[in-house]
Amino acid sequence: MEAEGKTWNYHDILAQFITMHNKKSNVLLIWSGDWPTYSSNSDKHYVILAGEGFDSTDEAWNWCKANNYGPNDCMPIDLQ
Repeated sequence: MEAEGKTWNYHDILAQFITMHNKKSNVLLIWSGDWPTYSSNSDKHYVILAGEGFDSTDEAWNWCKANNYGPNDCMPIDLQ
């Protein structure tokens, strides 16, 4: 996957997940193909979830901004 000016491989994704998990233990790593939310997208990816729950997309975007995540790094998704 191309992002942030580099090609990410499994090792990079796992290292980022471990770094994030060490900071916040409720961080999750999922495979997008296992979730109906992502089923319309033919590309499947590993996705790191913050493990936070919100009542609205606006609340989730506010959390992203408050934690210094830009729109390419933080995307509120409803997994239900």
